[in-house]
Formats: sequence, structure tokens, C-alpha cells
Amino acid sequence: MALRVSRKIYREILNKRVFSTPLLTARHCSSSAQTAPNIPHSAKKGRILTGATIGLVIAGGAYVSTVDEATFCGWLFSATKLLNPFFALLDPEVAHRLAVSAAARGWIPREKRPDPSNIGLEVWGRKFSNPIGLAAGFDKNAEAFDGLLGLGFGFVEVGSVTPVPQEGNPKPRIFRLPEGAIINRCGFNGEGIVAVAKRLGAQHAKRKLDETSRNSSSPTDEAKHKGKAGPGILGVNLGKNKTSEDAAADYVQGVHTLSQYADYLVINVSSPNTPGLRMLQGRKQLEDLVKKVQAARDEMQWGEEGPLPLLVKIAPDLSKEDLEDIAAVALALCLDGLIISNTTVSRPDPVSKNPVAREVGGLSGKPLFNLSTNILKEMYVLTKAELAECLERDGFKSITEAVGVDCR
Repeated sequence: MALRVSRKIYREILNKRVFSTPLLTARHCSSSAQTAPNIPHSAKKGRILTGATIGLVIAGGAYVSTVDEATFCGWLFSATKLLNPFFALLDPEVAHRLAVSAAARGWIPREKRPDPSNIGLEVWGRKFSNPIGLAAGFDKNAEAFDGLLGLGFGFVEVGSVTPVPQEGNPKPRIFRLPEGAIINRCGFNGEGIVAVAKRLGAQHAKRKLDETSRNSSSPTDEAKHKGKAGPGILGVNLGKNKTSEDAAADYVQGVHTLSQYADYLVINVSSPNTPGLRMLQGRKQLEDLVKKVQAARDEMQWGEEGPLPLLVKIAPDLSKEDLEDIAAVALALCLDGLIISNTTVSRPDPVSKNPVAREVGGLSGKPLFNLSTNILKEMYVLTKAELAECLERDGFKSITEAVGVDCR
């Protein structure tokens, strides 16, 4: 119907000798009806082009008005792919900065299509609309998490957040590889915990105000399970400053300052770009760190949902013995979960053949898939039957006996 209407309007525009716009009226109006003005060939082409453009706009607008919101949303997401070649021409860090700024200002599409109910899941009493999330490292300073959740992610993790602002490592520090990968050595560059707390607090207050204005004094079950950022789940990834001599104090400060705005917290001990950070993955170091962070969390006041879930993010470059130690600590201290994995310092094929692969930093992207998936599989097994076998093999009666044994 819309197409027929647009064709009719298009024909009328082309057949008319008088246009309604002031500039064209002055040129083409004539008091004589007997002779038509002699229109130059270039003017005719311009008139045809103008008419065609107007027709297409009218037709497109008429058709869009007849389609449902979900279909239009799909078109919008497809259209944004046209911008990808433009971003590929930019410096990687500049492209990243532009993407974050666009998301922060709402210049990206919002997903209006509801997730199918069969892909939702509930973890820690929190409902995830889908299991696909955005890892920490993209929105380091919590500038754009609302827009990113609007893209359709089931959860978004901001950070890593350090207590004190720091510039990170010297530029350039992000490198693209055509194999669908990135090498970065950013080094926890960020604005610090105060700036992040202000942004999260402002968004939290805005959401509470919106809820109040909707007279939601008796929240439905759906509202009860929404995240602290609104429709999605918000995680906050905590890091330590490069020059900090007390890593645990940095993480504890993150817990005290940011817990009230998050749905879960992450202890990041696996970035390869902060000197000495990965040493915290050792059994004794990790045990001491987790105990201090858990104590800081548990001493805070919590509602009926209880303490905030606490997770540890580990590297994919760990030995089998390292994985066994981490699994033992996780189970003994009742960690709420593990995030697997961070970037890798290895260079698996086919990346290893690329000269850019010699750049120092952590590799992420497609080449990391097999490595991280294997670590995920190993840790899943270790926190089930195989852990019991390891304890029995090493002569321990319980997991408690195994924790900290290397330091006794």
C-alpha cells in the first residue's frame, strides 16, 4: 500500500510544472498558460533527482510506520554494521574511545526485541535475560553501561576500577590483528574509584526516581529481579594500582565504595599488564586476598538478598597445578564463582605468524577461544569429582587441610 502511494506522489511531482517551494516558484511560475518554459537539461535532471528522493523518503517513512518495532530494531542494528569499515581505519584506541562516547550519549541503537524466555537463567538469585555479557575492559570508567545494556547484553561488567586514577602504560598500547584478535597492554588505565562511584551513584538515583514516579511501591517479581542498573545485570571489576604495596587494601576499598551499586563484584588478579598482579593467583596469596575481601564485604550492612556475590577472574596461562590450587581455594572459601578467562600472553596459531604478535600484552579474540574453553572445562571438572581425587592422591582428608599447605 505504501509503495503504491509513493509511486502516485512521485508521478505527481514529476508531472507538475509549478513547485511549492519559494525558490522554485520564482523560477517556474508564469502568467502565460499557453507556452511552457524552456527548462535546461541539467534542471530536468535535478528535478527528477529531487522527485525521486522525495518519493523514496515518503515511501520509506510510510513503510516504516507500518512495521512493528522489533522489525525496525533489526534493520537499525543491521545498518550500524556499515560503520565498521570506518572504525577500522582509525587508531584502535581512538575507535574504542569513540565507541564508548557514542554509547554514553545514547547514539547507538537500543534492543527492543524481548529475549526468548528459554535463554534466560538465574544465578545468585539474580535473573539474567540472556547469558551473553560484555566483559570488563570496554567500559573502564562506567561511562556507558546503560547504553551497553540497551544493546541487549544480559550483563555488563565495568572496570577494572582502581582506587587512584592512573594513566596506564605508554601509547600505542592496543594493536589489531586480522585474525580477529586484539593485543592490549593498557595497564588498568582509568579515572579511579571516585569518578566511577559518582557515575554509578547518579544512575542508581535516577533509576530509583523513575521507579518512584511509576508508583512501584509494591514491586512485581519481574522488578524484584532486575539488576541495580535497571533491566540488566551490572558487574564491577576491581583492580589494584600499579604502585600499590598493599593489593588487598585496594580491593577492600573497591568493595566498600562500589558494592552498593553492583550486582556482583570481581577480584581481577589476572591482567598481564600490571607487574606482579598474576602472582596473586598463587594458592597462599589468593587465599589471603580472598579472605580479606570477603571480610570487608561481610562486615557491611546487607538487605534480605544477603552479601554481594564475589568472583575471581583468572588467567588462561595457568598450569594444571595452579588450577588445582585455585579450585581448592575457591571451594574452601565458598567463592561465588570464577571468571574464565582474562587475556593470554601466549600467541597461538595463526596469530603467531603475524609480526604484530611480537607486541607485548594480552591477546584476546578468536585465537583465545580454544585455550579459554579448555581452562573452563578443566576448572569445571576440578570443582566436581576430580578435586576429590586430587585430595585423596595428595593424602588430604578434606579440602580445608589442603588450603595453604605450601606455606606451612
